[in-house]
Order: sequence, then C-alpha cells, then structure tokens
Amino acid sequence: MSRPFFLLLAVAAAITTTKGATELVLPPYLDAYGYSLELIGALASLVAVVQLGSRLPVGLAYRAEQAKRQFALALVAFGVSVVGLGLARGDPAAIVALSALHGLAFGSVTTLGLALIIDLTGGKRAGRSMAWYTAANSLGYALGALGGGAVADRAGLAPTLAVVGWLPFAAALALRLLPALEGAPLPTERGAGVRGVLGAIRDLDPRVWVAFVIVVYINVIADSVDTFFPVYAPAVGIPLATVGLLRAFKSGAAIFIRSTGPLFLGAVDHRVVTVVAIVASAAATAALPLSTSTLVLIAIFIVLGLTRGVLRATSAAQIAEIRGEGRDVGLASGVYNSGLDLGTIVGPLVGGVIAGALGIPAMFQIVAAASLAAWLAVQLATMRARARARSGQMSYL
Repeated sequence: MSRPFFLLLAVAAAITTTKGATELVLPPYLDAYGYSLELIGALASLVAVVQLGSRLPVGLAYRAEQAKRQFALALVAFGVSVVGLGLARGDPAAIVALSALHGLAFGSVTTLGLALIIDLTGGKRAGRSMAWYTAANSLGYALGALGGGAVADRAGLAPTLAVVGWLPFAAALALRLLPALEGAPLPTERGAGVRGVLGAIRDLDPRVWVAFVIVVYINVIADSVDTFFPVYAPAVGIPLATVGLLRAFKSGAAIFIRSTGPLFLGAVDHRVVTVVAIVASAAATAALPLSTSTLVLIAIFIVLGLTRGVLRATSAAQIAEIRGEGRDVGLASGVYNSGLDLGTIVGPLVGGVIAGALGIPAMFQIVAAASLAAWLAVQLATMRARARARSGQMSYL
C-alpha cells in the first residue's frame, strides 16, 4: 500500500473521530440548553435523513479528476457544521441549520471518501484495501468516543465541539499531498434530468445492489438488536450490566476482525467470506432469545461483532472490484453508503412494529430470516444477471 493510501486512511479516521465525538457530546450539549428529549431525537433524525438524501446527488457529481477539490469542500463544510454547533449557544435556528449541514456534509465526505480511496487504488486488492479502510473508520469512532468524553469532562461540552471540529479542516489541508487522480476508463454515462439519473441507477453493476443489500442487512440487524435487546434482557432476568458487557464483546470482536482483516482478506476470497458471515450473522440473531446463559450470549455477541466487521469490509470490496474493472465508482459509492443510512432508519422502525405485534424474541428471528431472504434474493438475481451478461444477452455498467 502507498503513502497516499495511508494518508487517506488517516483522513477517514479523522472524519469518524469527529463524528464519534459529536455523537457523544451533542445530545447532552442540547439538553444543557433545555432541549426536550423529543426535540433531541428529532434533530438526530434530521441529520440521518439529510445524510441519506445527500448520497445519490454527491455520488452522481463525483469525478475522479475533481475529487480532491470536491472532498476538500465537503470536509470544510463538515468542520463548519461541528464548530458552528459548538458556538451556537443553543440558538434554535442555528442548531437546526447546522444539524442539516452536518448531515449533508457527513453524507458527502463518506460518499466521496470511499470513491476516492477506491480510485486511488484502482480497485486492486479489493478485500485487503477495504479492510484497511473500514478499520480506519472504526478506529476513528473509538477515538472520538474516548477522546470526546475525556475532553468534555475537562473542558466542557461546547468547547469540545468547537475543538474537534477543526480535524476536518486539517484533513482538507492534508489532501494537498495526494497525487492527481485519473478517471475510470469506463465512466458511467449520465443523461440529463431525472430520467438520466434513474437510467444511471438502473444501469449500475448488479454487484452494487448486492453490496447495498448487505449494508442494509448489517444495519437492520445491528440497530434492531442494539435498540431492543436492552429492553428484552431485563424481562428475562439479564441485568443491564451484562448487556453492557455483551456490547463490549461485540465491539471488541468487530475492532479485532477489522484490524486483522487486511491480512485475513488478503489470503481468503472475500466473496466466500461474505456468504459465511451473512449466514452466521442471521443465525446468531435468531439464536438470541434461545438462551439466557451469559457464556452463550457472549459467544453470540462475538459472532455478531465478527460478522459485522467482516461484512463492512467485504461489501465495500465489491464496490472496489468494479473500479478494478475500469468502471466509475462515484454513483456506486453513493448507493452503497445510502444502504447504511437506510438500514439505520428502517431497522428500529420495522423491529418495533414486529416486536409490538409478536414480541421481541419473535422479532429477532423474523428480522434475521427476512434479512437473509432479501440478501439471497438479490444475490441470486445478480448471479443470473451476470450469467446473461457473459452470454451476451445484456450489458451492464
């Protein structure tokens, strides 16, 4: 891996460090200014919705030749949103506007960042490079949570936001060290207007939709479990302290597999790993209500952490593979990242409806089975599409 590659990993870690600290500090910051819990939740939803809405437009606008400038502008906007939140003194109009900017900027930097790092590598060693990339993201979130909490305890909530928001500005300056990038040899043809956008989305390589479904799957399961297991556990005699321990094992397993992923995925075909991880994740989720033994639950949560870490890397590798074949990845990155947002929004909503009707134990098992079935359906459709493409019956980008 080259020095520019590791520079982009540092930029990715800076982005998620900023995001992790902001997610930790912003709710108590708003609470200190008298914002209700409902309003704090509404602002968090606003960030998520705007973030999701940014993905496709930013992906469509991405051009490798302009990527450094696009990425730098998005980083500056991200920094402005965080610093601004820290300086807003709780003003409602400013908080709403800056929250919307925060969602727009974070959606932009993560969409552009994935496409840029794939273009830099040319899609080579897809599994290994995406393992490094997702590990850098995890490291940033961990540093942001730890560092943000430590700084907030000593300096206060508003100063923490105002300080951590300068990381994206530093990252934008660091982009000057990157070499010029060349566009994909086979750029995506995009017509004008809504019809052109829909056509470009329709003509995406089928592997993009497999990767999209995988990350929707990841977050539907993860957010359903994270939201409702703490509600379910006390009802069956599992203390909340044990729930915290289980989540620690899950996070530790995810960090472990992401940090060792560059070696692991360099030796094993990421497509095979994906199938095993998908099935194992569904099985572990369905098994959650079958035992209250702490040792059994620790094993289940370790599997959930390992599979989540693996699937984030292998799904991104499918996007990188496309670039390795000389194809444009801007829109693909937008679609892929929108899957993460969609899963985060849909998981708790759908899980809550099912849990309310059938109970939380049944919800775990239904969500696991339905998510597995959705992935399998898209995977089989993709296999058929690729078979038709090889036989000359269709073409795809």
